[in-house]
Amino acid sequence: MKLLKINFLYLALVFMALTYTSCEEDVASDNELSEYVGLEERRVIEILPTETGVVETKIYSTASSVSRTVNLLVDSSTNIDLNYVSFPSSITIPAGTTEVPFEIVFENYGLGAAGKTFALKIEAQAGMNVGLPVGSVTTSNGYSSNTSKLFKITARDYCPNTSVNLSIKFDNYPEETAWELYDASFNLIASGGFDASGTTITGYAALGFADQETFSTDFCLESGDYTFVIYDDYGDGMYTSASVQGNYTVKLQDGTVLVQGGGNFGSFQDTAFTIQ
Repeated sequence: MKLLKINFLYLALVFMALTYTSCEEDVASDNELSEYVGLEERRVIEILPTETGVVETKIYSTASSVSRTVNLLVDSSTNIDLNYVSFPSSITIPAGTTEVPFEIVFENYGLGAAGKTFALKIEAQAGMNVGLPVGSVTTSNGYSSNTSKLFKITARDYCPNTSVNLSIKFDNYPEETAWELYDASFNLIASGGFDASGTTITGYAALGFADQETFSTDFCLESGDYTFVIYDDYGDGMYTSASVQGNYTVKLQDGTVLVQGGGNFGSFQDTAFTIQ
C-alpha cells in the first residue's frame, strides 16, 4: 500500500510539472505574438493632375501590455519624388491596441497614367517581429489578408476612362523582352524595352530587372480596339526551360483578363482586345 501511494504521488507530481510547463509555453507563445507588427499590402490611389490625394491606412499589431513606438522608413523600391509626399516618421501603438490608423498625403506633380511607387517599411527593433505571421486582418480598403513587411502604393493620374494593367514576369533573360501597345488605327500608344529610336530591343535587364522578376505598368484607355505585341530578341519567346518560363497578362482592375501568354512564342506574339 505504501508503495502504491508513493507511485501515485510521483505520477501526480509529474502531471503537475507537465501542466505547468505547458502553461509556461502558452504564455511564452502569447508574449512572442505580442511583439508582431505589420502594415497593409499594396494599394493604388488615383489623383487629378495638380490635386492632392490622401491615403488612410493602418499599422496592425497583436495586443501588448505595454505601449510601443515604431519608426517608418522609406524603402529603396520607392521611385516617387518624396518632396510631394507627407507621412509620419513614427507611430505609437498604445497598450492593448491592435491597430492604429495614419495618413499618407500625395501631391500629383505629374505622376502619369503608370504612376509612381511609394513604399514604407517598419524599422527593425530588438524583440519585435515585422509582418503578422498568423491569422488575418480586415484592412482599411475592406480586404481580409495577412499583413506585410512593406506597404506599397502606386500613386497615379486619375483615369476617367478604363484602367488597364500590364504585368510581365520575365524568364531568365529579361534583356530579350520588349512590348508595344497600338490603338485601332495602329498608332503606338505605349512601349517598353526598346532604345530611344524604338527600333532596337534593349530589354529590361538594363533597367534593373533581374531574372524572373515582374514588370508592371498601367494605362488609361478609352473605349475601342487595341493590339498588344510582345517581342523576344532571341526568338524563343519567354522560355528558358520547362521549369522556368515567363508570362504576361493585360487585365482590367477588377481582374478580368484581356490578354495573356508566355512560354515559347518565337520572336513575337500579338493579341487584339477591346475596351467596352
